[in-house]
Amino acid sequence: MDPNARPLDEAQRQCDLLLAQQEQLTPELYRDLALYLQVLREGLLHAVQQACFHLATQVAPERYSQLPAARRQAFQRRLEALVQRCNALLTVEQLMGLAAQQQRREHRRRRLSQQQLLQRLLQDGDGAISAGAEPAATASDHQADHQPNQQPEHQSPQQSVHLSLDLPLAADLFDQGLQGFPGLVPPARGGPKPSPPTEPPGDGENSGSLRLMQSLFQLASEELHDTAQTAEAPEPTPPQLAATPDTRVTATTLPRDPLLLLRWWTHLDRALRRRLRNLSHAVNVELLRVGLAQGLLPMGLLDAVLDGQLEALPAPANLLRLPLPLPEGHALEPAMPTQVLALLLRSGDLEFEQPRLRSCRKRLEQRRRTLRTMAKRYGGWQRRLRALQAEQQWFQDTAPPPIPPADR
Repeated sequence: MDPNARPLDEAQRQCDLLLAQQEQLTPELYRDLALYLQVLREGLLHAVQQACFHLATQVAPERYSQLPAARRQAFQRRLEALVQRCNALLTVEQLMGLAAQQQRREHRRRRLSQQQLLQRLLQDGDGAISAGAEPAATASDHQADHQPNQQPEHQSPQQSVHLSLDLPLAADLFDQGLQGFPGLVPPARGGPKPSPPTEPPGDGENSGSLRLMQSLFQLASEELHDTAQTAEAPEPTPPQLAATPDTRVTATTLPRDPLLLLRWWTHLDRALRRRLRNLSHAVNVELLRVGLAQGLLPMGLLDAVLDGQLEALPAPANLLRLPLPLPEGHALEPAMPTQVLALLLRSGDLEFEQPRLRSCRKRLEQRRRTLRTMAKRYGGWQRRLRALQAEQQWFQDTAPPPIPPADR
């Protein structure tokens, strides 16, 4: 670092230097990723055949021996066709296409969850406002007819504190702003606007809370109205959405930003895991058809095992062994199997069985460590740069205006 350089210029220079290093790393990283996928494609069929061989010879040898020769040959051809179809999708471009689909699917799932939350808020809020307006009117009528300057002896039960068990508001709902907060107004929407409910009488903190609730209800009704109009669209992207997916981390080209490149790599790994999971499910279906599988595990259960949410029993490579819980004393307990064995292709098992693939993974992990160090440094300099820019703008805004020459 040059001691005579300005801090702002030095921070910008360090960021540019890290981006230049990133550009040198990107082609090498892409080549390593492509080589890893190539080696994976070359050994995938053998890994599937080895797992199925264990099932056919160790789990159900009688069943496989009783199959006709034509049926066994058709089963082998079917395995080859499934692996060949999967290999065509095991490229960087194809995997990132799947990653973009996964990102949009998760985005729609979050959007649906937000809409359901807003709908519950709207329904609960309408009941709370109507219930709170009636006691206020009853109390005012009672005071006007009988004792106008005296408070009622008994408070209505609706004015007591109500503890709800509903989910709280998600923080990302407020990213685009809410009506009712000064300076935070959501983008304009087309179509008819529902009129806000009439504000019941109140003062102080109760009145402010009621206005806030009314703003939330109005926002929820507008959201639901827009959703009903765009329900037929395949991939709606309304401007009022709280968080939009970042397409830079699922593009087919590698990002220049080290932080974005780490996220891009994470999406690639998730897409690869999804491809292998889909192939595993397809092979399990074929195993079930020929009678070599005891049952078909749902894909959600396979995902739970891959995510570490479900602990599996020890099993050979690329096989999944799960216990089958049965209640004690059940009539079918002696005849039912206590565990199920299915195919589940995992990167760790594939790399353990293939030394060349394991070498490619070691080289990729070295790249990942270098990239993480670079991303950490880049993130620190980026924060430093933003702080210095804000500091410079602050001093410019607070500097006194220059004195005209005539006044001097």
